This record gives sequence, structure tokens and C-alpha cells, in this order.
Amino acid sequence: MSEYELIESIEIVWCNQDDRYVYIKKVGDDIVGLNFMQGEELDIFKKWYMLNDPELLKFYRAIHLYLGGKCELDRINQAMWAYVSYRND
Repeated sequence: MSEYELIESIEIVWCNQDDRYVYIKKVGDDIVGLNFMQGEELDIFKKWYMLNDPELLKFYRAIHLYLGGKCELDRINQAMWAYVSYRND
């Protein structure tokens, strides 16, 4: 057992295959914040997208159990593609 416990974390992940930056905020193992920006302009991402998108997070929570993928980030990206498709219809 580790003497350290991660309480809160914020990640910025570049997803090359999806051409996007992803913002993930966690408390413990629970995702409490999500956002993304298509494109590779990190300065713009940090200025405008480093905050939770409540609708995206709600959508992710509703569908994440039904997604596949090798890892959590795969499922997050699948949810983001589905969210964009849903919002554009």
C-alpha cells in the first residue's frame, strides 16, 4: 500500500490520431471534468478550453459504460466523436 493518494488531477492529453487536445479532471478515479479542442494550438487550448464542459461530461457519464477501447482515453475519445455527431444533427 502506498503512503500517497492522488486526490485531484488535471491532464492535458494530445491525441494525435484524433487531432485534438483533451482536458480531463479527476477526483480520485472519478472524472469530474472533460473538454476538448480540435487542432494543435496548445496556447489557445490552455486559454479557452481548460475548464469543464458540463454537457459533454453529462453525455460521457451517460454512455461510458457502453463504449469499447483499450483504455479510458480511447473511451473518452469515442464519446467525444459521438457527442460532436449528436450536437451536429
